[in-house]
Amino acid sequence: MVNLSVTSSVLIEEGPALSLASELEAESYARATVTLDQGGSRNVSLLPQDGTPVLLAVRASTASGEPATVRVSPNPPETGDAEQNWIKVDGVLLISGADVLKELGTPRSLGIENTGAEPATVDILSCLDLP
Repeated sequence: MVNLSVTSSVLIEEGPALSLASELEAESYARATVTLDQGGSRNVSLLPQDGTPVLLAVRASTASGEPATVRVSPNPPETGDAEQNWIKVDGVLLISGADVLKELGTPRSLGIENTGAEPATVDILSCLDLP
């Protein structure tokens, strides 16, 4: 069992603040790091076919540590011929909850494409709950 804490906050200057925190229990996790040149792409396997994904976190950064722009596609086709549902990521993407991830096609792999102007390092963390 993996105990997982997710914390985030939204702060609006001179406006409201919303603190978000949750605790998740997962059976396992997968972590991957890929570096892509400008325009580069890669498919990354994340999770086995059994179990339910409960968290997907993506962080994209440049060599100087600035947020990078990439796009990701849950469960990309192996041939590359089919239309993909791309999600633009400007620095970070955090998706928590089995129901939300199910709506994205229960991601077990991720296509990643660097759409920024310089090389990007992309860190991916995915958590899985078993039946």
